[in-house]
Amino acid sequence: MAESSKEAWNQVGDKFGEWSRLLGEKYRKRGEELGTTAEEDRKKLDDAIQTVTRQLDQAFTSLGETLRDPEAKQNLKAATKAFGDALSTTFSEVGEQIRSKLGSSGSSSGKAE
Repeated sequence: MAESSKEAWNQVGDKFGEWSRLLGEKYRKRGEELGTTAEEDRKKLDDAIQTVTRQLDQAFTSLGETLRDPEAKQNLKAATKAFGDALSTTFSEVGEQIRSKLGSSGSSSGKAE
């Protein structure tokens, strides 16, 4: 297990890079077996895989850096508090509406007269 979050995110990038390399190898091998994939098509796919790998690395690295940033931590804390407050307010309002509906239509003891 990684000792720091930076090491952990570096491992994520390394693992996705290795996975991408293996995928590319398998794809090339399969293309050779089938003999139907043109070299140009293989290059396009290799480029696409490298692009996806770079984008994933960028996304995960950005996420890791953001989670370590003190200002971002404060913003996330404020956002989660606001989310919790909004949920609490919404449930309170729904509860009030339910009580008012039950109070206005269910005030009798339920006995038939």
